[in-house]
Amino acid sequence: MRTTPDTGTIASRPRPWAERGLLLFAVAFGLRIAYAWAAIGPHAQPYGDALEFDTVAWNLARGFGFSLDAGGVHYPSATSPPLLPWITSLLYRAVGHRYVAAVLLQCVIGAIAPLLLAAFGAAMFGSGVGRLAAWLAAVHPLLLFMSGYLLTETLFITLLLLALVLSVDWVKTPRAARAIGAGIAWGLCNLARPTALLLPLVLFVWGWVPLGLSLAPRERMRQMVMLLAGMAIVIGPWTVRNAVVLHAFVPVAARSGGALLAGNNAVVWNDPVKRGGATDDLWVPEILGPPRRLTEPQLQALAHERAFAFLREHVADWPAMALAKLKRFWRLSSEGGGTGTWQRPDSPLAPLLARFDPLLVWSAAILPFALWGLIVALAGPRRWFQSLGLWVIAYFMLITVVYFGSLRMRIPIEPLVVLFAAAGLDDARRRWRTRARGMAVVRGGKQTVAR
Repeated sequence: MRTTPDTGTIASRPRPWAERGLLLFAVAFGLRIAYAWAAIGPHAQPYGDALEFDTVAWNLARGFGFSLDAGGVHYPSATSPPLLPWITSLLYRAVGHRYVAAVLLQCVIGAIAPLLLAAFGAAMFGSGVGRLAAWLAAVHPLLLFMSGYLLTETLFITLLLLALVLSVDWVKTPRAARAIGAGIAWGLCNLARPTALLLPLVLFVWGWVPLGLSLAPRERMRQMVMLLAGMAIVIGPWTVRNAVVLHAFVPVAARSGGALLAGNNAVVWNDPVKRGGATDDLWVPEILGPPRRLTEPQLQALAHERAFAFLREHVADWPAMALAKLKRFWRLSSEGGGTGTWQRPDSPLAPLLARFDPLLVWSAAILPFALWGLIVALAGPRRWFQSLGLWVIAYFMLITVVYFGSLRMRIPIEPLVVLFAAAGLDDARRRWRTRARGMAVVRGGKQTVAR
């Protein structure tokens, strides 16, 4: 509170950023815990991909290194990206093998993402849009949902936003140290989920002209190389470990072949329900099942070979495949069919979700404003700078076309979709207030004139 000089009355002071950020984190964290508690409960056990990450984390915590188990024997593994199991292993060392504790850690990490989105949104569109986007991300049903499971998406989203914040800061004020810092963030991002390995190259294309406004050509190239060097500093030791242990070049994770085959095979293509999606039923039993005769890199090479053979036989179907994958990627409702159940049998959410699809409601309310915000951004005077989110979205759409379409493939771009929606909502609000006051906005300038 403060006293105004003219009247002596007490007026409310604006809440500082830290106070607003703490409230945002508390709400986001509380909602994520509430979902996890209702969906999986305090006695949850991992399954599917979460079982793999949990196993590697517990083996790490017990001193067996990055390994999986087969017939009671531990063997070195690089199937999982290392960052999530490593962070979880630190928790397991402290509290023991408690899967629910790992999920709570996911909720903490997920609650940090809205704070980073606020910073990124402020840099791109202004603090008002950034705050609105952050609150939308705090309640986003997909982001809430993914925080309830030990999967890579939540950690990846948080680190992707951190990398984008640091990259924008570097492009706006280029410094060698900032380039290295952004590179380190990109390295961590890829150790969480290697789908962003080529994304810095997209960043360079976007930032080429802005960087050239303040840097000489040679210095611009030098700082870009330094960003890649920062990324290599983080990823390099893990790549060397894989070369020594697995005797193969595995930059981050030995799973790209399986992912490619999961979305490019006759089982998926010939089933109208599964078309555009993925199935593990084909390659997990045949390639990864016992007896274990091949190393992880050999298994992935075999999966690549089978996927490429299928794609060569269906060259004429590539456009249709791409369209089917993108349709699943951008679907408006919760993905069903072949994905199994994500809630425990006695979850109080089960009957509710059977009648009500929160993603469908969210999509109907948010996606039109996201399109609006995108149009406004691309038509404005800062169109190139504000287009970064679109570049990132296009990058992940391309990955989907190559591999398969699913909501899990789309989740990493949801904060950016939310940011464009916040920009659209903010523009709609300003237009409504302007018209309500009998004014008209002059496009291309900052003046508002009476009609």
